[in-house]
Amino acid sequence: MLQRSPILRFALEVFDHSLANATSTNPRDWKMAVMSLAQSVELAVKAALVEQNVPIYDKKAGMTITIRDALGKLAELWDQDRVDMHSRLELLVDERNAIQHKYGAIDEVTLDYHMETVFAVLRELLQREFDIELDDWIRGEVDQTIWKKVRFVPPLEPVSDAPSASASPDRSATLDLIAGFVSYEQSVRKAVESAGADPTRLGSTLDFVLKALANAPEPDRELVGAIPAVYRLRNRVVHGFGTAANDDVSKGLAVLDRALAALNALPRSTVAEASEASSLGVRGTRIKGLAPRECDVSPEFAPLDECEETSQGG
Repeated sequence: MLQRSPILRFALEVFDHSLANATSTNPRDWKMAVMSLAQSVELAVKAALVEQNVPIYDKKAGMTITIRDALGKLAELWDQDRVDMHSRLELLVDERNAIQHKYGAIDEVTLDYHMETVFAVLRELLQREFDIELDDWIRGEVDQTIWKKVRFVPPLEPVSDAPSASASPDRSATLDLIAGFVSYEQSVRKAVESAGADPTRLGSTLDFVLKALANAPEPDRELVGAIPAVYRLRNRVVHGFGTAANDDVSKGLAVLDRALAALNALPRSTVAEASEASSLGVRGTRIKGLAPRECDVSPEFAPLDECEETSQGG
């Protein structure tokens, strides 16, 4: 469908501008990226409403409706209570307002979070309302040196599910680590699903993976011991307690690659049992006898040695 909507054209122009700012190495540009991301979504939502003959002008206020009202109208149009990512879009709008009115700052991880939100929303909206595939539009209209730095634009060539395949020399080590972890956790949940278990019940992927690999026919103790350190690195980076060095990220993603390979080599029964034990809150790496005891779920009320004695006594 040929789209000539001036609102949509400007939405995509602003989105293009947001990508250029987001891939800059200057943190000041990241603030402009967040502002542009919020504006591009607002314009795209309003463009969709206009094309469906839904009014976007508030006569009483004498101006166009707010993004929150526009999202509500879009949800009605799609026969949904709320559009996907509604709450995250509200957070993006609040972030934009903080930048505008309180001179807020943006770090690399926060920017990545908001970009993930906007990509998800625009992908659905553009395809559903305008027959536009976002990734195709980006590759055709955005400078290649820019979009190749954006982890949310998949390459044309198929890539492996391995976390290390998410690494790119054009991105920062921090974003490589985040991208690798996203790929890793998606693959973990696929492994759970392939074993006939429910991946939506899975809580901590760390707890599950340690349980599963520790119960392998021939456990790789060195690998099991190395996995928590990669999670700690991820947590430090994501929560703003430091940055990731290239060597640390490379080593960490390699550990995740090995963990996935070992997980996929396990008997499906072991994967399913580990998933169930993790869902039940069983402590440690035990996956047999799955009914959680008080000492499994409330260690503060039952000393660990008491649990061990109970276990040993049958």
